[in-house]
Order: sequence, then structure tokens, then C-alpha cells
Amino acid sequence: MAHEFTSGVLLHGQPAWHGQGIVLEGTLPARDAFERAGALFPVEKLQLWAGDPTQPEKMISLAEHRVGIWRPDTRAILGTASPSYEIVPNSTLLRFAEAVREEVDMDTVIVLRNGAKVAFCAKIRGAKGSILPGDDVGLNYVGYLGHDGKTGLGAMLTTVRTVCNNTLGYGIADADRRGSHMRVRHSAYEVAQIDSLIEQIDLSRQYLPQVVDQMQSLQAKRMTVDGFRDYLEQAYRLPMVQLPNGDARPGSLDDIPRKGKALMQAWENGIGSDIPGVKGTVWAAFNAVTEVESSTKTAGNGKRRMHSALFGSGRTVIQRAKELALAL
Repeated sequence: MAHEFTSGVLLHGQPAWHGQGIVLEGTLPARDAFERAGALFPVEKLQLWAGDPTQPEKMISLAEHRVGIWRPDTRAILGTASPSYEIVPNSTLLRFAEAVREEVDMDTVIVLRNGAKVAFCAKIRGAKGSILPGDDVGLNYVGYLGHDGKTGLGAMLTTVRTVCNNTLGYGIADADRRGSHMRVRHSAYEVAQIDSLIEQIDLSRQYLPQVVDQMQSLQAKRMTVDGFRDYLEQAYRLPMVQLPNGDARPGSLDDIPRKGKALMQAWENGIGSDIPGVKGTVWAAFNAVTEVESSTKTAGNGKRRMHSALFGSGRTVIQRAKELALAL
């Protein structure tokens, strides 16, 4: 599953699109939310060996080259890293959430891919705007921590609600573009700077009005069904299709019927389409892409490779769709 969701808690009575996790009304203190989500598990390094396990005397230690990262409570291997890799405990991510507890309301805490990543999303109080009556956007403070050997510790500001791996990835890309993202790698030097970073956390609300203005401009622009199809074909950059006679033609939605059907359904009846003023607009078009790309499900290596070849990552498609929408 593209969402890679293992466990989590979703607050304010708002479930995630994938339908998983514990949904509760209201909010919780950060520690309670982390505990309910199962996000305070231990992580340790694990020595790696190579060879035939039936002949232990011939096994070779890989300690000079790689170490494993694992959860001793579940015995799940989360990733591998260089020997200089420093473990950052999940309690450190909790400290990022607790550092701003007077300014936010916890919204989600999620565990991804058996613990390879952990993230939280908190709503910043007083940072909210409306695209239309009933169609609100808020500013979130999101923190995340990786145990996969690749993902570091980070905190960011984004309008994206983090409920899965896709929304986390898009939120990171969104925050990078806006310069509202700080991150720490798992090196001894950078881990030593964590305390000073926590002291510097600034929940700036300054860029939210700009985001709201952009989204309102999308809502003000009408779009036909044919215009939506053209928009999608540009956003997905569909490859040329070879014809039996040797010629080629541009790709179209008809060449990806399953994805195309999902996008058309989201355009007609997706999340928020029942709000007056949304249907038939560029805002509805962009919403359709974000809904489908943040809930894409792929199964099996073959399908995953095909999805990657056609579309790239969901966050890349969403960003391209946003740029095209703003250009309209």
C-alpha cells in the first residue's frame, strides 16, 4: 500500500482516507497521542553478518561496512546504515511536539512501515483561512523521524495534513519550497544540535494568507470536463503511445483507464465537491489530483514499477498539477 500505514491516532474526529488508525474526537496531549499511536517503541542498532547461517564458523561480520536498524520489541528490521549512524529515539520527536504545546492542538500521530518512519501533525491555533464558506485550510506543524537509514529528523510548516507516507512526502516537498523546513541527519554532530534546534522552533503564520490567496484564485477559475482532461494529461506527462503501423501519438487518459476513472470520479464527487462553488473549477481539478495521488494503492513490484514509470512519485505529480493550476 502506498500509504505504508502501520498504526496511528487521528484526532478531531477526522479519519484518514485509508480508513485505518484510531479515530478520536477532540485532541490529546502529545505524549498521550504518541502512546495511543504506538509511536514510542525502542530502536537499536543490530550487527549484520554475511554467509551461510548453517555454518556459523564461516560467517563474516559486516560491522565495518553496515549496521542494521531494528525494533527489539517486534524484531522488525527497519533499515541499514553506515557504522557512524546515530540512533535518535522516538522520545526526541515527542520533545519536538511538546516544545510548542501551548500553540498547537495535536491532530495525528502515525507509524509507517512497521516503524521505519514516525510522524506527528499538529494544528497551529489561530492559523486558519477559508477558500469558500465550509472549505477551510489551516497551517500545520509537522514533525517526523526516520529509522530506515535514509530519513532524518525534521520539523516543518505545511497546509498538508499528515496521515500516510504520501502526505508526509508531499508535506516535506511543500515545506522545502517555502523554506519552512528544518532537518537533522543521523550523524553525531547534527544529533548534538537537536536541543538548540528545538529552542529555535518558530511557528510562523506569515505565509498562510499567501496560500489562501492562491487557492482562492484557483476556485475563481472555471474549468470544463475537456479542460480537466487536458490539465491531467499535462500534469501526468503521459508517454507517447506506439501505434501498430510504427507511428506514435500523444498519451491520453484513455491509456490509463483505472487511474483516469479514479481522477474523473474525484473531479465529480471527490472530497469537498459538495461545497457550493467547488465543482467545475480549477480548484476542483487540483483537489482531484491531490485526493487520488495521496491515496494511490499499488500492489506488487510490477505494478509499482509501472506506476513509477508513468507518474513518478505522487508528490511530484501534485506539485506539477499545482504549478499548472496556478498558471491557468
